[in-house]
Amino acid sequence: MLSQSWTDLELIAIDDGSEDASACEFQQAGDCRSSLIRQEHRGPAAARNTGLRLARGRYIAFMDGDDLWLPGKLEQDVAFLDAHPEADLVFSSMRIVDEFGNGLGRTIRKWSGAVTIRDLLIEDIIGTPTVLMRREAVEQIGDFDESMPAGSDYDYWLRAALLRPNRLYGVPRVSALYRRHPGQISADWQEQLEFWMRIMAKMRAICPEELAQVERLAGAGIHRALAATAYENGDSDDALRLFQQALRTAPMFLLSDRRTWLLGSALVSALVLPRRVHQKLERLARTARASRD
Repeated sequence: MLSQSWTDLELIAIDDGSEDASACEFQQAGDCRSSLIRQEHRGPAAARNTGLRLARGRYIAFMDGDDLWLPGKLEQDVAFLDAHPEADLVFSSMRIVDEFGNGLGRTIRKWSGAVTIRDLLIEDIIGTPTVLMRREAVEQIGDFDESMPAGSDYDYWLRAALLRPNRLYGVPRVSALYRRHPGQISADWQEQLEFWMRIMAKMRAICPEELAQVERLAGAGIHRALAATAYENGDSDDALRLFQQALRTAPMFLLSDRRTWLLGSALVSALVLPRRVHQKLERLARTARASRD
């Protein structure tokens, strides 16, 4: 982060009760633009809230400890917000890597232009490490919801979209690397579903009319996403069940999306081909995707 071409920044690192050596390594870096704040473990939402209360800049960005920004990320985002005074937030795409930094052949969906509350209710398309926000918008939205052990960032973007219509903007470029590692909450489809249901219940109280218009599509989309997570974890039975439920919920909506066909093809391959053959095809497909990234 400190090696960004945009150098006029402050880095506030929140040590949320970590038990590894990351805090010591951070202190050894010794950059005057950075500060380390230690607190008892309270979760990612509380850590972000602590950072928000201490931040002094006119723009605010977020990054978890294991994610990375690509060169020029901040400079490009600042230029976008300076050129678009109507925007409260800008985000871009991110590439998925493993715990060692190797590409997994997956890039989070690219978006171009304004994002509506309808778009966000259907699918969480905003990757937290890619976001840059105006301080004024952050002050109006308020804190991250600390009652949510996960999903508080998605809840936050939904509240940002409700603040002022058409003020969140996506730009179609990759600006960050999102690291996947064993034991990550985002790799547990059952916990993902629980958090999504909690967020939908909250939105049902905040924006009932908007959610009612798209709730069926949102349900189909989350079950497809959960099917992909289960498949990646090697749980083909649950993946197939979740995928079938997604198709039953909104078949025409999903079948118009290339991702549905790719996941469906992978599930059929896992079901009908010998395990060794399927795994070889999966490795070839992943290598091909990574080369395109």
